[in-house]
Amino acid sequence: MFVLELTKVAAGIIFLICLGFIIYWAIVRWQGDCHFQIMKKRRTPFAVRSMSLNQVEVSCTVPVRNTGKQAGTLMDVFLRTYLPSEQYQGSVVRGCLTDADKPRDDGYWESCIVNQGAEKTLLLMIRFEGKSGNILRDMESFPDMPIDIIYQVVGRSDWYYAKSRIELTAEELRQALYRHTSEAR
Repeated sequence: MFVLELTKVAAGIIFLICLGFIIYWAIVRWQGDCHFQIMKKRRTPFAVRSMSLNQVEVSCTVPVRNTGKQAGTLMDVFLRTYLPSEQYQGSVVRGCLTDADKPRDDGYWESCIVNQGAEKTLLLMIRFEGKSGNILRDMESFPDMPIDIIYQVVGRSDWYYAKSRIELTAEELRQALYRHTSEAR
């Protein structure tokens, strides 16, 4: 008899614990979480930032928006260029990404909280260091280059990494170089 009563009490406690978890997850789901989206269609065209005989640096900006229901933190944001030497050997390619409001050139991303519906503007900088001594000649055979923006998000749920891909096309790079050289004349 005592064992039966003890079993009923244990079952009641387990039921209340399970009910508490269900209520907790229902509230969390209702309140939502952050969700970041790279606004690729609103990115600016790449433009030349600086140029010398042996190197050129181009940049663009792209906004990232928190489309979720809660504020979220962008803990780490960086870019990765995809241009293997088998595809293009004319220059060494280096990329850097920073907050457009607080630009840095050391490759460090300072984490920031982005409220629901708010945006943060990312500044992407790509540097090409030529191998022949003439950067314009080195860039003649430049192919389209995919660029991944990789970002770590922290919100109500577990942290996660996400990525979005943009592309620097050969034509867009040629136009940026042409605009810069014609403006310099």
